[in-house]
Amino acid sequence: MTRAFEAFPAHGGRLSDVSRRYGIKREDWLDLSTGINPWPYPITPIDASACQALPDHDLALLEASSWYYLGSPLGAEDDFTLLNIPGSQWAIEQLPHCVESGIVALPDIGYREHEWRWQQAGHQAWFYDADHPEAVVASWIDSDNLRAMVVINPNNPGGQHIAPRDLHALATRLQQKGAVLIVDEAFMDATPEQSLLPDIADNVIVLRSLGKFFGLAGLRLGTVIGRVSSTIMQRLSALQGPWRVTSPSQQAGVEALEDHPWQRTMSKTLRHASGQQGAWLEKQVGVHGDIARWRHGALFNGFDMTFERARFWHEVLLSEGVLTRLWVIDEQRAILRFGLHDESSRAMQHLEQAIIVAGRVTGRLS
Repeated sequence: MTRAFEAFPAHGGRLSDVSRRYGIKREDWLDLSTGINPWPYPITPIDASACQALPDHDLALLEASSWYYLGSPLGAEDDFTLLNIPGSQWAIEQLPHCVESGIVALPDIGYREHEWRWQQAGHQAWFYDADHPEAVVASWIDSDNLRAMVVINPNNPGGQHIAPRDLHALATRLQQKGAVLIVDEAFMDATPEQSLLPDIADNVIVLRSLGKFFGLAGLRLGTVIGRVSSTIMQRLSALQGPWRVTSPSQQAGVEALEDHPWQRTMSKTLRHASGQQGAWLEKQVGVHGDIARWRHGALFNGFDMTFERARFWHEVLLSEGVLTRLWVIDEQRAILRFGLHDESSRAMQHLEQAIIVAGRVTGRLS
């Protein structure tokens, strides 16, 4: 299966746009559209002097990243190349230009920037069932034009986790065809035991982000990790300009990556909050029989519905100042995704009132 975009993919956020469209002040919105931790890491306030000089080479950040992602100090594992970058989005944009033109296998449900960027770079996109990535091997492993496969693990917005052992097996089969496996782990930090790192093959590249779990999306800080022997990693490294990560981002990144007690506590907090909030939403939204599947992640809850029902829920919630993420699967199906709120009384009352209004409207459509 192939498909093509005619415009940039839509994303969550965009509060300035929706504020103007609906006449609701920005501060009066409850934004549940992004999947960003509502309890961000409490970074030390940035001093103005950190923004004055050009950033130094980020050795402290590389050291912290090496311990966090690989479990070893910088230089101890010489087989790895670790690049700190301005958000994992940067790698998503650049990687298609580092791979020979051909076929890229992409999940049928997943972050659409992958799809957009590979197609814009001239590759042919083929889609696989995100629940069964091993089907790529059966369907396309005999193709001489298969250059890369992208796995989003855990999937956004699908919520699927693919076990490391299954990805290792997949990487082995792809390596036999000279293809690379790119694993986007932007949502992995809450479940680090599921990460492919540090045990990756020569043809595996892993993307990580501080935007989701740490709640620091505005820093634009991410990491891409691969083997020194990877030609693609070498090409990616060559695309980096000077001063790629700002001084404030370096400072905050080191703090967050080294604070292991906070990380352990936050993992538990997110799993509990997501389970509680998801169960409540499933009960409220599912009362009319709309939900075909509940997709659960540490930072979001998604509900499969018919496209029309999901669109009605999304639009009525918008009119009540609640921004969700409408992810269209096809003309018949869509996912309505809710990010976590901070469980303040203000957020809970706002969402409850909006759900009541939306439930009345959608109930009349039953």
